[in-house]
Amino acid sequence: MKVKLILFIFTIFPFLCIGQNLQWKVNSNESSITYKGNHILHSWEGSNNKIYGVGVPDAKQENLDKLAILIYVRDFDSNNSGRDAHAMEILDAIKFPEIKFYSDKIKIIDKKAYIYGSFDFHGIKINKEVEADLKSGKTRLELNGIFYIKPTDFKIKLPSFLSIKIDDLLEINYNIVLNK
Repeated sequence: MKVKLILFIFTIFPFLCIGQNLQWKVNSNESSITYKGNHILHSWEGSNNKIYGVGVPDAKQENLDKLAILIYVRDFDSNNSGRDAHAMEILDAIKFPEIKFYSDKIKIIDKKAYIYGSFDFHGIKINKEVEADLKSGKTRLELNGIFYIKPTDFKIKLPSFLSIKIDDLLEINYNIVLNK
């Protein structure tokens, strides 16, 4: 019986290895996401340097085929603890602590990546295409870019200051580094 089990493992193992893709891990030390908000009286930004995620390479192990990113709302820092605490309330961070992005498809043309996927934020999923500048080397792949989101698309009530609401548009700047 043991001999049959060992033979089965040695027979099937090579096929299992061939079918598996490696994963490229997000380098949290070099990755960041920054949002920029605006109010008629002032602008501000907050950064998150604790980015978690993986990329799945294509069959040739040359380009990125899929991407999954996870960040926590609590990890954004605007250098103003009062503003950050208020943001946690507005975003209902206890109920919705995570912001997730999963790509369905990535198209690479020259040094650009067109990433199609969905954002899961504040209990709402929204499909979006994100364009990225792509730098690829032997040991790492870097995605940089800017995109915009509307908080109200995620059913977030816009906060106000002096009875004037913030702009319903946030600029998102990102730098995602994947170790191959």
